[in-house]
Amino acid sequence: MLQLVALREMGQSVGPLVAEGFAFLSGTLDEALAYWHEIRGDSPCPRRDALQPERIVSLWPHILMVDVIEDGSDYFIRLFGQRLVDTYGEHTGRKLSEAKVPDLVRDRSRHLFDFCRAETAPTYAYWQEVAPRRGHAVNVEALCLPLSSDGTAVDRMMSLNVNTRREG
Repeated sequence: MLQLVALREMGQSVGPLVAEGFAFLSGTLDEALAYWHEIRGDSPCPRRDALQPERIVSLWPHILMVDVIEDGSDYFIRLFGQRLVDTYGEHTGRKLSEAKVPDLVRDRSRHLFDFCRAETAPTYAYWQEVAPRRGHAVNVEALCLPLSSDGTAVDRMMSLNVNTRREG
């Protein structure tokens, strides 16, 4: 995965790709992935009811919780963490297609979610962008974790975005 490290260092976009075999930049993503593996057990992905919000309080500011719309054509934003609100504005209760974010942000999010659903696996992505609300450049490191009502079909995802300000 040396290529992934080099791409991030050069500011190139990475992913989406299955999140295994490389180090995250943020310890927040390490914590989230460890918790996901803990509640997953032997299933392809954890059941939604295994998620205990009180055990992941430190992750809340970075969480974007989305439900898959029944026909799979869109995503409903169930929760938009405070760090995301600070960067993009409030989007809780909206469909992804209706979120008032730049097209690039919406397209990258959709691509991340679609890949996570298709692979039924933790999914990683990295990119650079300009924060719409703040106007400064940010590095975005994202991890999308599939969840399921029945332990097999992905119908909710917990995605975490860790945005860090980029100088220059």
